Amino acid sequence: MTQTLDFSLRCNTLTCRTILNDRAVVTTCSHIFCLTCAESLGLSRPTAQTRSCPACQTNLPNPDDAVSTILNPSEDYKTSVMSGLDPTTIMECAGRALSFWAYQTTQEICYQEYLNKSLTDKYRSLNTDLEKVISSADTEISTLQSKLTEAQLAQDQVQKKNEELITMYQEKCKKHTQMINLYNLLKSRAMRSQIQTAASDSVSQALKSLPRTSNTRVPMNGIDYLTGNDSRPIVSQTTRVTSRHFNALTSPETFTSGAEQLFKHQRSGGASSRKSRSGLGIDIEGMPPPKLPFSVPQPSIPTPDHHRTRLPAPPREAFVHGGQHHVEKASSTLDFGRFKDFTFKPG
Repeated sequence: MTQTLDFSLRCNTLTCRTILNDRAVVTTCSHIFCLTCAESLGLSRPTAQTRSCPACQTNLPNPDDAVSTILNPSEDYKTSVMSGLDPTTIMECAGRALSFWAYQTTQEICYQEYLNKSLTDKYRSLNTDLEKVISSADTEISTLQSKLTEAQLAQDQVQKKNEELITMYQEKCKKHTQMINLYNLLKSRAMRSQIQTAASDSVSQALKSLPRTSNTRVPMNGIDYLTGNDSRPIVSQTTRVTSRHFNALTSPETFTSGAEQLFKHQRSGGASSRKSRSGLGIDIEGMPPPKLPFSVPQPSIPTPDHHRTRLPAPPREAFVHGGQHHVEKASSTLDFGRFKDFTFKPG
């Protein structure tokens, strides 16, 4: 009988613990082993040395101390194994067999209890470690959740600040654009004013560099020249033409070029008047001289052939030169409408 109440015999070698079903080696010390372990431990065959039980280290000197038995006998074996024995022997054999079974059962229970205790202790240790890990994990999770909440709040604040900075940047860009436009406007105005001032200074310097009789002739106070009933002094057309073309000049070089063209015409006489255009862009070819407002007697004074006519010296006249009045003595003056040809006799 190998199984009763769901109990199976196992090899008593702790490293083997194989379930025994067919054959096994049984010792007189109530231990049982599988054939493989019995062969390796020297229980299945007699040796010169004394055998010992691998489980309890009991000496097995007799040949019948370790025998091989069939765990699942046949019916014939059951009939013949106890046949011929007296009842006392049969009961003794049966009692010893039951004691063997009870011992194996007790040892198995003890082994299972020990195993259960070991596993229980290990489980408790693992459970304690697990609880510690869970507690640590919960603490870490709580810490991480608090950090995550703080990070979210910080992110919201940073995002809000970023939006404010974007708004401020846009406003600054608008103000910067306005300032640039205003700066360009003021710069253009300043440059225009500087250009006007520079042109004015250039004109003044050019006027100062011209001869004294080349600008404007203004009658002296209390004396009217070249006027009739009208009390307004007659300003020569050269002044008007010069002023108008001075306003049209864009640089001192243009003014200097025009002035040089004008004085070249004055010094060269009528030869330069035959040009189609002067330096100031005025067409003076074929312009007839205007009628004088008064008749001037022509004295019979021999003059050189310079296409000029000398007139009697008029009274002293005031010439405006560089913002100051100067009294000069002019020898002769001819008014040809838009230009005047002056001849100044020094001394």
